[in-house]
Amino acid sequence: MRTIVRIHRLCAMLVASGIISLAATSCGGGGGKGDKPTPTPTTETLSVSPSTLTLAGGASGTINITSNVAWTVSASTGYTVSPASGSNNGTVKVTASASAAGGTVTVKGKSKTVSVTVSAPSAATITVSPESISIPAAAGNGTFTINCSGAWTITLPSPKPAWLSSVTPSSGTGNATVSVNTAKYTEKVKAQTFLTIKSGTNTKYLTITKEAATNTPPTKPTGLKPTGSGVETITTFSWTASTDPDGDKIKYTVMLSKDGGANWTSLEATEKTSIMNKTELEKSTTYQYKVVADDGYEGGKTESDVVTFTTTSTKTYWADGEYKLYEVGPDGTPTEVSSTSRPFKLIYTGDGYTQDLFNYGGQFDQEVQKGIKALFQIEPYKHYYSYFAIYVIAAYSNEAGMSIGSTGSTPGSTSWDEAAVKVDTKFKCTWAGGNSTGIGCNSTTVLEYAGKIPGMTSMAAITSSPISIIINADQYAGTNSWSFNSSWGGWKVLSIAMTPARHPASSSYGGFEYTLRHEFGGHGIGLLGDEYVYYNTTAYPQSNEGTFRIWQDQAGCYSNTYLPNWDTANNAWYSDYDHCNIGLTPTVEGANWKTFADQSKYSGCNINLHKGALMYGVGIYRSENNSCMINNVTHYNTISRWKIYCRIKITAGETPTVEDFMSIDTDVINPYASAAPSTKGATPDKRRCEGPLLMDPYHKKPYFLK
Repeated sequence: MRTIVRIHRLCAMLVASGIISLAATSCGGGGGKGDKPTPTPTTETLSVSPSTLTLAGGASGTINITSNVAWTVSASTGYTVSPASGSNNGTVKVTASASAAGGTVTVKGKSKTVSVTVSAPSAATITVSPESISIPAAAGNGTFTINCSGAWTITLPSPKPAWLSSVTPSSGTGNATVSVNTAKYTEKVKAQTFLTIKSGTNTKYLTITKEAATNTPPTKPTGLKPTGSGVETITTFSWTASTDPDGDKIKYTVMLSKDGGANWTSLEATEKTSIMNKTELEKSTTYQYKVVADDGYEGGKTESDVVTFTTTSTKTYWADGEYKLYEVGPDGTPTEVSSTSRPFKLIYTGDGYTQDLFNYGGQFDQEVQKGIKALFQIEPYKHYYSYFAIYVIAAYSNEAGMSIGSTGSTPGSTSWDEAAVKVDTKFKCTWAGGNSTGIGCNSTTVLEYAGKIPGMTSMAAITSSPISIIINADQYAGTNSWSFNSSWGGWKVLSIAMTPARHPASSSYGGFEYTLRHEFGGHGIGLLGDEYVYYNTTAYPQSNEGTFRIWQDQAGCYSNTYLPNWDTANNAWYSDYDHCNIGLTPTVEGANWKTFADQSKYSGCNINLHKGALMYGVGIYRSENNSCMINNVTHYNTISRWKIYCRIKITAGETPTVEDFMSIDTDVINPYASAAPSTKGATPDKRRCEGPLLMDPYHKKPYFLK
């Protein structure tokens, strides 16, 4: 019994140790019929076939797994596998992405790892011959050949042109002849498109050109003028219109030669049957001249016969961008000079004047000279005429007139881009329309033309030379545009005054000359503020003060630093603040014009504290009841004349003084002093030259309206 017990204990130990075969022998019970345990393999099996795969983009293949254990599968970027795991024998699908370029599929068992190398197929060799074909405008076909070592496809353009009917065949394997089928094409310009031929990663292109439909050129221009001798150096070239059998639009180009036709220069193309040269021809020179009619399509040019003319020895037209220098005499009449030592430069130009209006003594000349003379018929310009050099520069406009922002009663935009009525002028001057007097312009082009004048090579120079644009239009309107940059320095304000050359008979504020004195003489040169009133019972807004102070301090507008005022508190004259032709101080004692109000010389001007300026009737004041800055009368009030005088003197490098000014000032009676024109009878016009006052110079601090 003891022996048996020991054997059973040994059996238990052997079973616990997992040595099944020994336990069965020692403890099996002498060959009984019970189930025997399944033996675990002693060797792991794992293999794959094939060991390599070749897969084109988008294609799939399979690998076979032989195994007696569980396994997992992974693949390089560009490939996917399914399933990704299993056990024993199995099959796995491998799929290549369109961009797959080769990699590895890896199978892992319990302790073994095997792999399959996956590669992209070699690209098929493909050629296209020819690489471009041309097909006539009529319906028809073209062919090309494909030579390829594999499969290929043809992709049509997107969008497909209407004339490209079909391409057959659109796919295949190996070599083939492809037919391109087209419909009738009626356009008179060539059309072009592309076919894409692809085999694997190889791509070729075929260019298809559809030839233009037949074009019939226009007839030959005839009746060319000028001919003969005595032709102006700036002249009008004209001819009889051509006709086009196809009804196409015709453009004409004038061609000129002065060496018998060996070399030709051309004027700009035009759809009209006449054109003027903008650049002056050489004097006393024989030219050959022809006109080319062009309908804009291939084969659509027809030349006229060549005619000959000879220019005169004199010049009678302004050229575009040509300038002249003038000085004015005591009566304001301008005289052309070759040079001048006068220090204050003014620039006059015009907008809406077409080339034919620039003949010497013609409309442009007459209206500009009228504008020059108007300025120097009013004090203080009349007295200081000898300080001014005046440049006049021609600017050709393609159309006559002025653009309009709106046609209703409400003022519209002064931007040419937003104009309701657009006129193609050089400076794009645009009247706001309705009851407004506002006008805008393209200042960039204005500066471009100002820069053609000698010495106008910097903004500092141009801003020292106020600009007057006289507009070829019949309209009571006018605006002076101010802009400045603190880097330009003192008195460096870009002033551009815009004034229509003629006013309708119904205008209540005088003719063109009166408006020019207000806009150019007052705002542009004198940097004066408006003194008229729109809002009789409305106080000047305190909210306007900030913007105005910038103009006042940095640009010098509405102000000057040379007029002393009496400081009652300190019993002394002072000039620590800028002073203006308008003020906020509600007492004569503290007004900017106190200096002149105390002078018996000006008793006839009624210099006092008159309510209203800058459109508002309350809390803001002017010095005299009426002046040019109210309703264009021929009188700048005394404080305004002083300010204009100061700018003239400073520009000339001289120091202004009250004594000097008073010694020569002759406009000491205001013939309009008894009138009361403080209210304008028009819809308010927010002009660019208007702005708020900031400083109360009498109290030396901001004056806040109550």
